[in-house]
Amino acid sequence: MLDRTRPPSSRPFHHIPFPTFSTKTLSNGIEVVLLPYGNVEVVEVQAIFKLGKNHVPVPGLLSHMAKMMQEGTKNYDSLSFSQALDNFGAWMSHEVEEESMAFKLATTTPNVKHTLPLLKECLLSPTFPEQEFNTMKIRGIQGARINAQKTVKMASRHFGHRIFGPSHPYGLSVGPEEIETLKLSHLKENFQKWLNPSYMTLAVIGVFEEAEIMDRLEAEFGTLDRPEGEQIALPEFDFQALNQIGRSHLPKEGMQSTVRLGHLGVSRLHPDFYKIRVLNTILGGYFGSRLMKNIREEKGYTYGIYSGYIAMKHDGVFIIQGDVGNEHVEATISEAKKEIRRLQDEEIGMDELSLVKNYLLGKSISERETPFQMGDWLRFSVVNGISFAELDRRFEVIQGIQSHDIPELANKFLHPDKMLEVVAGGEK
Repeated sequence: MLDRTRPPSSRPFHHIPFPTFSTKTLSNGIEVVLLPYGNVEVVEVQAIFKLGKNHVPVPGLLSHMAKMMQEGTKNYDSLSFSQALDNFGAWMSHEVEEESMAFKLATTTPNVKHTLPLLKECLLSPTFPEQEFNTMKIRGIQGARINAQKTVKMASRHFGHRIFGPSHPYGLSVGPEEIETLKLSHLKENFQKWLNPSYMTLAVIGVFEEAEIMDRLEAEFGTLDRPEGEQIALPEFDFQALNQIGRSHLPKEGMQSTVRLGHLGVSRLHPDFYKIRVLNTILGGYFGSRLMKNIREEKGYTYGIYSGYIAMKHDGVFIIQGDVGNEHVEATISEAKKEIRRLQDEEIGMDELSLVKNYLLGKSISERETPFQMGDWLRFSVVNGISFAELDRRFEVIQGIQSHDIPELANKFLHPDKMLEVVAGGEK
């Protein structure tokens, strides 16, 4: 009999390594990455292009192009394309990131043969219908105008412009003005220039037979012509962050304000990246963090406040953000800095450190439960050249971090006296 009055027994986390994947090549040279995963008959096929927001510094261009590619193709209009996917219980989505864009087909294993042609149709034969584009643009502008009035969006946009710069890929944001400037011809030109088989990697994750899936991919993609001659080189990343500090106030009538604090951080390739994640989690990276306990639970200034140490390929940023009553803005900023200094000056207790370590280790396992989650990890590995072995290293690093490491990390990577402070909301 199950006794629900007693909690299940706990035990220390043990290392669950990332699975292995293999790399194949179609007859025309297109790379294929295969990752068998799970025991439910589902498959995700990703078409990955190593072209992202860093390479096309026009806000919203790639995301709108990706949306339009399912709004009409050579053989389908928008409705019939969606119905064709629905008939097989499949769906398609896209991801536009700093270094890549990907088109993802999720389907059942038996229906791969029926749905792969739809992925091919989307990738090779979009028609970019003008009516669909105009509708999408109108809706996008309306949504962007509404978001632009929200203090959280005001603070985020201004923060990105001050830390990185309005023309820096990491500082770009999509507002109504940026969407207004988009033209259908821009989408068509960039599709013709970049989204061709020369820049594509195919990834398959889930339950499948290797020989069968390779035959399917060969039939759909292996006969495609790849442009002869040298590939067009992607633009090199040569942007310098502004890294401005000080206080900015963006007035907007209301009873509360969004507070966003922070400074430049480090890139994803920094050797202390996993240690920094532990440090940030203690400060404000989960619901039991110090910022939450102090500013939410003890002071009652906010419903929620968090911190993030966001590391991209070429740079990073540290942020603290929360929505607080106007009368609590100054106190919130002061208390946030106090918590940083406490991390710099005092060793953390073993109970708190163990809690944070267990949280991060458990989260690392829960983030790869399904083939679709593993598909995101695989894409990250392929695009950034970071091996699964390197991703596995975080378990050892998190397990090995000690109390005396935290003040050293806080002094090295957190700078409370050199922060940009953005307050969007009610007058002082």
